[in-house]
Amino acid sequence: MSKYLASIYNYLFNSINAIVMIVNGIIMVPIYFKFMSVSTYGAWLATGNVVAMLGLVESGFAGVITQKMSVSLAKNDDKNFFQLASANIYAALIMAVALLLLGLSISPFIAGWINAEESVKRAITIAYVVSLSSAAVSLLVSLLGAFPQVWQKTKTVGLIATGVNILGVVSLVIYLYAGFGVVSLAMGYLTRSGLNLIGQGVWVLLEWRKRELTMPVFNFIVTKNLMRDCLYPFLSRISGVLMGNSQSFIIAIFINPTLAAVYDITSKIAAVACNFVSMANGSFFALFSLTFASKNREDVNKLIKNVSTFFLTMLFSVLLYALVFSESIVHFWVGLDKYGGNLLLGFIVLALLITQLKQYFNNLLYTGGLINKSAKLDVLSMIFFVGLLLLIIKPTQIYAIPLAGIITGVVFIGLYLLMLKKALYVDINIILRQCLKLLLITLPFFLIHFLLIINLLKFNIFILYLIIFTIVYFIVIGFANKQFVKILISKLRYGKK
Repeated sequence: MSKYLASIYNYLFNSINAIVMIVNGIIMVPIYFKFMSVSTYGAWLATGNVVAMLGLVESGFAGVITQKMSVSLAKNDDKNFFQLASANIYAALIMAVALLLLGLSISPFIAGWINAEESVKRAITIAYVVSLSSAAVSLLVSLLGAFPQVWQKTKTVGLIATGVNILGVVSLVIYLYAGFGVVSLAMGYLTRSGLNLIGQGVWVLLEWRKRELTMPVFNFIVTKNLMRDCLYPFLSRISGVLMGNSQSFIIAIFINPTLAAVYDITSKIAAVACNFVSMANGSFFALFSLTFASKNREDVNKLIKNVSTFFLTMLFSVLLYALVFSESIVHFWVGLDKYGGNLLLGFIVLALLITQLKQYFNNLLYTGGLINKSAKLDVLSMIFFVGLLLLIIKPTQIYAIPLAGIITGVVFIGLYLLMLKKALYVDINIILRQCLKLLLITLPFFLIHFLLIINLLKFNIFILYLIIFTIVYFIVIGFANKQFVKILISKLRYGKK
């Protein structure tokens, strides 16, 4: 399988899995409210943020190990690759156990921290413990996922993940109707992660034997050096979690769990769409690492041009759709009484745009080997974000989180671009030109939509408008990126490198 085709398969299956997660994260929410209150759901979201923070135990190891194993393969250094692969397996086991023990130590206090109602504290605690177990298993899956990435064999693993995610949603529905309440949400995650571990674990074992690799050997020095290399990525992960996965927890503490649910519902369409698009970061990680390792600037900039065109077009498009259609979707979905308003949505979308760009640039720096330098920028931006958030959260309330994200992104995003240009010799004009072109395309659609003042709360008008909007928009996008479309079709049809 060619390098491009492996990454495209990876993105394709990740996208399919994201669609399954959309079912789980959006379509299922009205069903959740049949079994729990908005406040209980908000408390559950807050516990999810706590588990995400505990996931920092992984410390960015997956990114570091993928980058290093990719470089070893590019250099045909089999000995170093085996040492790294072995360290990956043992480190995964150690970190999963550490995550579980650390999370269990604070479990008695979770319900109180997030201001959960007295009647659901016990259920919330149980849900947290089950979710914690799921996170430990998911950590193992994440690190095992480095192998199909660097081996550029993503098709079978993608099929496994897709099947497992569908089974996870089905199991969640069964648990809800069996009467497990809010604990059902955690049980659904545990079912999915457990099946993923079995499926991907078996695939890695078979591929390991096929490549005639021996039993993994624990090498303390190699593992220690890898852990040391994870110091700055660990700090970077803290930055990512605080700035991207702590909204519900922060709102539950400083305001209340109900508004945490309102914020989540208001941002849901845009956030899920961005998760869908950001699959490009993970899907092309190994390909970027292999290309940067080749030291061929022409190939590097060609790859960045193609992937950036794809990534940025998707990003601007989904955020435009989120701005235009979120209010209507929430109306049909759970009702506008749980919607935070278009002003809040606008701030959230702008914050997501800046955050996604920052993550993409950060990913390029990682794959280019500048892990520590990029992580230092992440840490500085995190300190700036937290300080600003604490300063403005009382006067601005629920608006504080997106406002802090926007201001932080504007301050720091230029530094990431400067580092790409000076340290990795990336032609950042390629990225800037594409951003400007997409802004000029999407902005008129946004302005025309709001000038028309069409009532999209009527379902038949909503569907008709969605179809017309989509046809016109994608005709414009297709003409604007005609050359890229031809290249993409060529890659899919012939799998050329």
